Amino acid sequence: MRSPDDPRGGPEVLTSQRRDDRWQAEVAGRWAAELSTASYIPMSRQAVEDALRELVEEVVRALDGASELDEVGRSVGDRLVRIHATGEESLGISLRVLRDALVAEPGGGQVRPLVQLLTGIAAGYAAADRESTFIQQETLKRALLRSKLKADRDLAASEARFGEVFSSTPIGVAICELGGEFVQVNPAWEDTLGYRSADLESMTIHDLFHPDDAEYVAAAYAEIAETGRSGRLDERVRLVRASGEEAWAYLALSVLRGPDGSARRLVTMVEDITELHLLQQQFQYQALHDALTGLPNRQFFRTRLETALCNLPPNARLGLYHLGLDGFQLINDGLGHAVGDHVIRLAARRLEGLVDNEEALVARFGGTEFAVLMWEREGTPGVGEFVAMVNDALSKPIYVGDQGIATSASIGVVQRLAGEGDATEMLWAADVALRRAEAVGKRQWALFDPDRAPEERLEAKRAAVMPGGLATGEFDVAYRSAMDLRDGRTYGVEAQLLWETEEFGTIRHHECLRLAERSGVTLSLRDWMLRTVCEHRAEWWRDGHPTAVAVRLSANQAQDPDLVAVVRRALADDPGEGGELRLCIPTSAVLGPHEEARENVHHLDALGVRTALHGFTGAAEELHQLRTLPVDVVQLDHGMVELVHDALAEGPAALDAPEVDAVRGIVPLITRCGADICVGEIDTDVQARFWRDLGCRIGLGAAYGDAVLSFDVPDLLSKIS
Repeated sequence: MRSPDDPRGGPEVLTSQRRDDRWQAEVAGRWAAELSTASYIPMSRQAVEDALRELVEEVVRALDGASELDEVGRSVGDRLVRIHATGEESLGISLRVLRDALVAEPGGGQVRPLVQLLTGIAAGYAAADRESTFIQQETLKRALLRSKLKADRDLAASEARFGEVFSSTPIGVAICELGGEFVQVNPAWEDTLGYRSADLESMTIHDLFHPDDAEYVAAAYAEIAETGRSGRLDERVRLVRASGEEAWAYLALSVLRGPDGSARRLVTMVEDITELHLLQQQFQYQALHDALTGLPNRQFFRTRLETALCNLPPNARLGLYHLGLDGFQLINDGLGHAVGDHVIRLAARRLEGLVDNEEALVARFGGTEFAVLMWEREGTPGVGEFVAMVNDALSKPIYVGDQGIATSASIGVVQRLAGEGDATEMLWAADVALRRAEAVGKRQWALFDPDRAPEERLEAKRAAVMPGGLATGEFDVAYRSAMDLRDGRTYGVEAQLLWETEEFGTIRHHECLRLAERSGVTLSLRDWMLRTVCEHRAEWWRDGHPTAVAVRLSANQAQDPDLVAVVRRALADDPGEGGELRLCIPTSAVLGPHEEARENVHHLDALGVRTALHGFTGAAEELHQLRTLPVDVVQLDHGMVELVHDALAEGPAALDAPEVDAVRGIVPLITRCGADICVGEIDTDVQARFWRDLGCRIGLGAAYGDAVLSFDVPDLLSKIS
C-alpha cells in the first residue's frame, strides 16, 4: 500500500495505524445511526453498534490481507441481512459509510481492494436477501398450508359436532326450505311428534300447526323468512302429532344464509312442554280451587265476579249469597274432623245441585263458609225463596253409619246491578250481612242494608287499625271514682281504657273492648292494661295515696288460661301495699261450661287478687255461682239499672212497676250471698239515694266526676275524701 508521501499522489485507503479501536467505534456508531433511518432492526441501539463494530473490524482485517476480500465482503453482506438491516436504502447506506470511512481522499487507483470488498458486501447482501425472501416465502407457504389443513380439520370437526348434536339433542330440530318443505329432521323431532322422515316428504311444516294457532305461527314464519331475523315465539303454540293429539311446545326459529348473506333455509327447534303445560294447568286448578270440595276458592270467585260485572249487561242483576254453616264445631268435636270433612263435601254438592239450571257459581271461601253468585233472571228464585231452598237442602240428614247429621246456614245477601257493582264492595257487603245474620241466631239471613254501610265500614276500619294504635302508644288508662253510698267516702277507683285517635276521636272502655274482640288484640290489650294499672298503683303508693283499683275485663279476657300468670307478672314490680286490685269479669263468663273462668277466680283469690262480677241479673245459676266462688262484689246489669233510672225520671208511680219490684227483690238475695252491690251510671243524687236506701254499697257514674288520667288521681282522691 502506497504511503501518503508517494509522489504519484491520488486517494488513499486509511492505514492500519489510523484504524484503532476508537476509530472503529465511531464508524460503527455512524453506521448504526444511518441504518436506523432506513430500516427497523429488532435490536437495541448498543447491540446494533456492537454487531456493526465486529463487521468494521472484519473489514479492516480483510483490507490488510487482500486475498480474502470477496469472502469477507459476502460474509459482511450476509450478516447485515441477518440483523435485519434490509431496508430499501440499507445496502447503499452501508456501502457509503464504509467508503467514507476507509478512503482518505477521493480519486486514484489505490481503492481497488476497497471496491472489491464493497462489491463482495453487495453480492453477499443480495444473496442473503434473496435467501431471506425465499425463506419467508416458504414460511408463508407452509403457514398457509397449515392454516388450510387446520381449517379443513376444524370444518370437519365442526360438521361432526353439528351432526352429533343434531342427532343426539333432545330438542327436535327441522331444516326446511323457506316455503316450509322439510329438508332434514333429527331423531328428537321424529320422537316428539311421531312423524318419520318418509312421512314428512310430502308435508310442509305448516301442516303440523294446530288449526287454532296456524295463522299466528305462519305469520311469524313469514316475517322471519322475509326479514332474516332469528327469534323465539313469545307464546306457547300447539302442534299436531302424527297420532292427532295436541303437543304444546316452544318454537325457536333461525335462518340459514347463503354465501351472499341472503336467507336460504329455516331452522325450527321444538321444545316439547306438553307435560309442563299439563302440570301448570293442574297447579293453576289447585291454586284456584278448594282441595276438599273441588269448588272454586275465594280468589277464583272474585275473578269470576269481576268478569261478570264487566261482561254482563249493565242492567243485569246479580245476587251474592255468603253462607256460614251453623254450629259446625260440634260435628268436628263430637264426631271427628273426618266426618266434618264429609259433611262439608256433601254440603258443597247440594249447593251445586240447587243452581244446576241457573247462571251461577258456587265457591268455598274456607272453613265452613261458602258463596253463591247468581244472575237473577226471570224464573230465578227470589232471595227469600233461595235462602229457604239452601237450608232445606242442608237440613236433610247426612248419614254416617247409623247416625244422621244435618246442618243449617246463616246467610248474608247483597244484590247489585252489573253496571253499578264493584267486586270488592260486594264481597265486603255480603260478609257484613252474614255477620249481622249470625249475631241474631242460627239459620238466619240478612240482606245488606246500604244505609248502615258507612257505619259498618267505620266500625271495621277502627277494629283494623286498633293493633297499630296499641303498638304506637295511642292508648291510655283513665280512672273514675267509686263511692261508698253509705258514707259518701271514696271506695276506690275503676280503671277504664281510653283510645285517643286523630281520625275517630276518643274511644272509651266498653267500645275498646268490643273492637278488640273483632281485631284480635283482646289479650294483648288486657295484658297492657294490667301492667299499666299496676305501675300507676305503685306510683300512687309511693306518693302516699294507696287506693283500691278495679279493672273490668271482657269474657274472653277472663276465660284465658294465662290470666293468672299475666296478673302475677304485672304485680311483680308492685309493692303490694297500694290498695287491693280487683278484677271485674262478666257474670256470663262463669256460667255454663266455662271452667277456665271459674278456675281463674279461685287462683286469683289465692294470689290475693279480689274478683267482682259485672252484668249480674240475679238469675238462679248466677246466685249459685256467687255462693260458691270467692266473689265479694257484684255490679248490677246495665239494663236493670237503666230500667230503675227511667222509673225514677217518670215519678213515684213508676216505682211501683213490677220490674222495679223485681229489682228490689234481687238486692236482698245478693246480700244474703255475702256480696256487696255496685251500681253503675249514677248521674244524680236522687238515683244515688234510691240505691243506697235499697241496700247497695258502691256507686259509679257522672255524679262523682269525670274519669281522669293517672297523674290526677291523687288530687281526685283528696277532693272526694
